Amino acid sequence: MKSQSKNEQLLVLTDVIKVLSINEESNNHYAIFEESVPPLGGPPPHTHPDEEVFYILDGDFEFVLNDLENPFKALPGSVVHVPSNAVHTFKNVGTSSGKMLVIITPGKLLDYFRVIGKELNSTIDLPNMNEVPDFSKLDLAKVFKHAQEHNINFILPDVIKN
Repeated sequence: MKSQSKNEQLLVLTDVIKVLSINEESNNHYAIFEESVPPLGGPPPHTHPDEEVFYILDGDFEFVLNDLENPFKALPGSVVHVPSNAVHTFKNVGTSSGKMLVIITPGKLLDYFRVIGKELNSTIDLPNMNEVPDFSKLDLAKVFKHAQEHNINFILPDVIKN
């Protein structure tokens, strides 16, 4: 397992997560991080046992909560609560980097991020968060390989219909 310390930064899919409070400090009651999201960045629809509270600090986001057909806007100052095991996703729909404060309860999702994320040890490792990421360079095999052991379920479209 990767190091478990505050001030760690991880590149998770398209997003940079700066850990502010680790779940081990709270006896696995919560973890808190700042999440920077590039334009069009965000995860595929998914579920997990952790509850999440997103506080939008900067940027224009679109969230989905339980209804994939009805996304809703979340602008700076908005709070989005995602209950445990709810289908959800978000996307930065703005033209520059967006930023959120995220509280996860009990914080086990951070353990998954440590497994699938890339540690960012210096500023030269940071991607340009104002550019649309190159989605073809994402390591999705690693993301899906470790999902089940962390109780993450991705909601993906059927590619082939019979």
